[in-house]
Amino acid sequence: EVNKRWRHDEEERTRICEQWRREADEHKHEVEDGWKHEEEEHLRLNMFWTDLTSHMCMTYATQEYTAQLVNVPSYCKHCMKACMATLVEIHRAEYTPKWCKDHVGGPNDVIGHWEVDQHEPDCALYWSLYKDLGCVSPGSSQQCIEHHLKNLLSGGDWKEFCATTPASFRGMHFMGAEFC
Repeated sequence: EVNKRWRHDEEERTRICEQWRREADEHKHEVEDGWKHEEEEHLRLNMFWTDLTSHMCMTYATQEYTAQLVNVPSYCKHCMKACMATLVEIHRAEYTPKWCKDHVGGPNDVIGHWEVDQHEPDCALYWSLYKDLGCVSPGSSQQCIEHHLKNLLSGGDWKEFCATTPASFRGMHFMGAEFC
């Protein structure tokens, strides 16, 4: 009787697993078909970016960009999805927006925002020669090193750059300062 019940439970478990697998496959195909349809619609409408503008450096080697999405139809129900799926070329590389914003002025006020962290030399700050200030505290085996941050553009967030600008000295590498 126990073996019979065990076989029945095993068959039921196998049946349920197979049903779940079929449902997951169906869902996957529905999602893929939906994306394909959206991509085709996107291409048909010929939406693209215009007025690509660079803005402030955000962190070490990272710059913000914005652009306006054009050819967005007035009946667009999924403008933000279209915005997030539309590629822009910056420094010979393609990027999708980090976020999009509908500026409520109509369908032509969809703005994409990018944070590009490649090929941004204007945002590559560096540390000047270091000055060894001695031990942090007696017996700590830690040295306090002072650097001066160079190449910070006007309006730049010095705290953010201090924390994200890497430094290498004495064979050690640091991703940013411990305190600024």
